[in-house]
Amino acid sequence: MEKRIENLEVLSMEQENTIEILNREVHRQQLQIQALEQQLENLKTQIASINKEEHVTAEIEDEAPPPHY
Repeated sequence: MEKRIENLEVLSMEQENTIEILNREVHRQQLQIQALEQQLENLKTQIASINKEEHVTAEIEDEAPPPHY
């Protein structure tokens, strides 16, 4: 009976260790996801800025030439 209890205690400690390892990994991945989300938002902002600049440039190019041409 004591051997079974000892085996259960060992198993419990191994499970606690595994849970702690997995918890650290999930935390690391969450930080990585947050960093990637921030990079994505930065890229969206940059793309929107570029598209806005191109739209303004296209509008200027679409204007009729001045009358002296």
